[in-house]
Amino acid sequence: METDHTVVERRLLDRALRPDTVALDAGCGRRTRLRDYRDRIVRLVGVDADDDAGRANPHVDEFVHADLDEALPFGDASFDLVYANFVVEHLARPQQAFAEWHRVLEPDGTLVLLTSNRASPFLRGGDLLPHRLRLLIKRRGAGVEERDVYPTHYLANTPSRLAEATAAAGFEPVAVELVGTAHRYGARIPGAAAVLRTVERMLPAARRSTIVAAYRPLPVRNV
Repeated sequence: METDHTVVERRLLDRALRPDTVALDAGCGRRTRLRDYRDRIVRLVGVDADDDAGRANPHVDEFVHADLDEALPFGDASFDLVYANFVVEHLARPQQAFAEWHRVLEPDGTLVLLTSNRASPFLRGGDLLPHRLRLLIKRRGAGVEERDVYPTHYLANTPSRLAEATAAAGFEPVAVELVGTAHRYGARIPGAAAVLRTVERMLPAARRSTIVAAYRPLPVRNV
């Protein structure tokens, strides 16, 4: 079982990136892990609905304030890579978002995404906790600041729903990996991380907590 989503992400990005990649960070927020790939990314554009967060991001060459659930202000085939780091769970209209990502990608481009898996019992159990307690766990475990916790919808957040949504938008999978990351939330509690890792290792792969995936756009068929 993979237990580090960043390791899987790096593997997929290494396959996707060319020496002169033009990349879109969809939901860039205040920082982006694409900063580690600037040797192959010649232009990095960030887009986010949070204007303050996006403008605070020092790693993008250009920031565009836009809602990912709406049409994006970019031309067709503008990017070689679309990257979405824990964004899909926040989409109110994932079908619209995936269709736009397909539209702005070059025909030989790649979509790389990481998102929470709603089929995970840890994720479902977390929904039963009071809001303030969930914030505390995210802050102490994963190091997430309260100002960067946004509403979630989980409309394309199981392996089957994600497969349906991406296929409907015209994508085919290159790689879809289920990663056990629940231990991150126990990182600062003695012994908790080891217990969470052991329990998640016993789960079926489809119920592991994080989905890391890469897709290529299929040609649009004219009817």
